[in-house]
Amino acid sequence: MDFRNDYITRKAVKDNCAYYWMYWSPLYPVNRFLITKSVPARPGVFRLFYRDSNGKLKLFYMERVWYGGLRSEIRRASDPYEVSDPVRRAVLTDDKCFFSYTIVESKEDMFDLISAYSVKLLPDRDAPADSGRYEKIFIED
Repeated sequence: MDFRNDYITRKAVKDNCAYYWMYWSPLYPVNRFLITKSVPARPGVFRLFYRDSNGKLKLFYMERVWYGGLRSEIRRASDPYEVSDPVRRAVLTDDKCFFSYTIVESKEDMFDLISAYSVKLLPDRDAPADSGRYEKIFIED
């Protein structure tokens, strides 16, 4: 796995709406040595998945990263000894886990992306606040 510019999120703004195209890295197995060696220390968003008993991948964690970069935060968030949440720790310990990331150069864009993903994936919950810059936010990945 090598860092490539293919994994950078792109954005366009039209009529006070933001359109994001998220280019995710491929899914990689959670492995601290692989993460340390290959993930860039740049800002972005990452996702953690686990494989359920039916063999399907399930998203169980997503985070935006500014300080420290993707490398250190993916490593921290995927290490069961570093995680304080008992549910996430159990998933990391008991299941085969994977990660992917996308580079996002703007902190405000990260707020928009996490908010839009929350609305999309968890429609019955309150979404985290977006940046407040746009009327609507659209994402495609």
